[in-house]
Amino acid sequence: MDRIKSAFERAMERAQQLEEPGEEQRLEWRLVPEGRRLGGSFIKAQGSPFSTIEKAPAGHRPYLIRGMASVLTSNLQLPKTEVAQNMNARVIEGLERLLGDRPPLKEALRRVRYVVDQYRQFGTPQREQAYHQLKMQMERQVSDAMSRQMGQQAAPLRVNVETMPEFQQQWLAVSGQIDHQYEQHLEQYRDRIMGLV
Repeated sequence: MDRIKSAFERAMERAQQLEEPGEEQRLEWRLVPEGRRLGGSFIKAQGSPFSTIEKAPAGHRPYLIRGMASVLTSNLQLPKTEVAQNMNARVIEGLERLLGDRPPLKEALRRVRYVVDQYRQFGTPQREQAYHQLKMQMERQVSDAMSRQMGQQAAPLRVNVETMPEFQQQWLAVSGQIDHQYEQHLEQYRDRIMGLV
């Protein structure tokens, strides 16, 4: 009678059938993570990642650059805070140094700057307006509910709706809708930049 193979035995059989990774794949596995580490160092302003890449053998540089570029592009974000705004400036500077002065990169970065500027100019005020409208709406709803529950004679109570889970949940949904359109464009340009690597 045939013996039933365990999942481990089947997995080992499939692993033995796989081809040995080539030199290119080994380099990628080893150097792309190193490039990511260099990208993190640049963002934290530690070390000299560009000189490390320049000193690397020519065959290693594309992998280091790909890893570093992936970290930099993933750190492009909507400027919701001054820290995020400063991060974007640092990332753009790093991408320009890393990938050079190519016209497609210049165009992609110009578009990133445009999305960021549009968010600062229109998205931030939209968020603030939506926040205040939601707060007033929730305050009205809570006040009406309390009046119905306690009767018309009771003095109106002030409730900080911003601390209520319902408010937080609705605010996350509303702010997510506002940010989504900007985030979509930013993601498109992140992908375009990575396509240049």
